[in-house]
Amino acid sequence: MRSHALKILLLLLTLAVSCDQNVVYDEYVRTGGEWGWTDAREFMVEVSDTVSLHNIYIQVRHTVEYPMSNLYMYVHVKGPTGQHTKDTINMILAQPNGEWTGRGTGNLRELQLLFRKNTRFRIPGTYVFTLEQAMRNPELPVTDLGIRIESSNP
Repeated sequence: MRSHALKILLLLLTLAVSCDQNVVYDEYVRTGGEWGWTDAREFMVEVSDTVSLHNIYIQVRHTVEYPMSNLYMYVHVKGPTGQHTKDTINMILAQPNGEWTGRGTGNLRELQLLFRKNTRFRIPGTYVFTLEQAMRNPELPVTDLGIRIESSNP
């Protein structure tokens, strides 16, 4: 019986470790409880792998007091040689019936949006991802913002 329990524990541990093997970067920054128009958040990502494909996710944590069903934001990406892109994204935080789309319990919800799929970083170096709030409200109950990058190679 004890051997069986040990095998199950080892299997669960292996699965937990293998799930995060593809993670290249995963970081959150706090907003102080409110995310304002002038409160851009930066993520500096060091990239050395110019061969693999990557999936890039934008991550948000917000309170259930969030007043709308979506969140527009600007995503700036500055590459190591100065190249710059700017995109506008719309994260759907709640369904039309008011049910939150993110996971969570209590007062907080968390969700992820696939920003770029199968992206190759062609130049090694530091990439700076900047997230800017782009809603009409000057401040929103967003508690944390994050960037997650995973290798999408099998």
